[in-house]
Amino acid sequence: MIAEFANRITSSDQAVRDDRAVEEAKRTSAQQKPPISVNAYYYNRSEEAVAWVLPGPMTGDQRQQLLTRQRSAEGEGPENFADVVHGVARFSGETPYRLLTRIRISAIGQWTGPVFVTQIRARVRKRSEPMSGAFLFRGSQGDGSPLEIGFDLDEPDSVARVIKPDDETLGAAYVDRRSLTLSPGEPLTIDVQAHTTRSYCEWVIELELDLDGEKRTQVVDDHGRPFRSTGLARRYQERYYVHLLNGWTAEGAGPPVGKV
Repeated sequence: MIAEFANRITSSDQAVRDDRAVEEAKRTSAQQKPPISVNAYYYNRSEEAVAWVLPGPMTGDQRQQLLTRQRSAEGEGPENFADVVHGVARFSGETPYRLLTRIRISAIGQWTGPVFVTQIRARVRKRSEPMSGAFLFRGSQGDGSPLEIGFDLDEPDSVARVIKPDDETLGAAYVDRRSLTLSPGEPLTIDVQAHTTRSYCEWVIELELDLDGEKRTQVVDDHGRPFRSTGLARRYQERYYVHLLNGWTAEGAGPPVGKV
């Protein structure tokens, strides 16, 4: 009886130690991974006007590919051209004045406890003059509605701000208005848009996190590359427009113009 009782105590103590070892192993494994699993990618809604901009004139192969394929306004655009930057166009009358870079962030918490997102910030890593080589434009039936969160890349400290739906200006910091918390295994989707009126920018998103009192910053980028945005130049060396019936057509040099 004494031996049996001792075995029960020993087995119970061993089970507790095993449970603690499992939890410690889980915590160690979690600490070796980013607190949030993130997949981020460019995201344009099909009903909106889109412009593609290149730093120089298109190559012969690019021009042939564009002009020999009768793509409609509903078709694919030149997203895969080398060095191209694209964005949703916003207008003042018939003239585009801003390109919006849309990013969708799909996140899943993978920490041992809740992850508090205390700030969302855009960090510009490279800045230069706006691209002014080739301007390609696809019209739409309307402007569409703005997203909820925006970055002004021209700000020295570009935090994510609430987008005012009436005029699309940026208001208070987004996290000042809403608490963002991810529990282990919890998914979250964040759609953001960024713009610059003065520059070409290469930038990343920084998530400032609170892990039970421990502060950490997690960088979100385009699968190892920075996101890219450009303001509109006053004049382009080449301009191309896609029409519903006639496909892509060239229209020489000049300022950016929106055409249906």
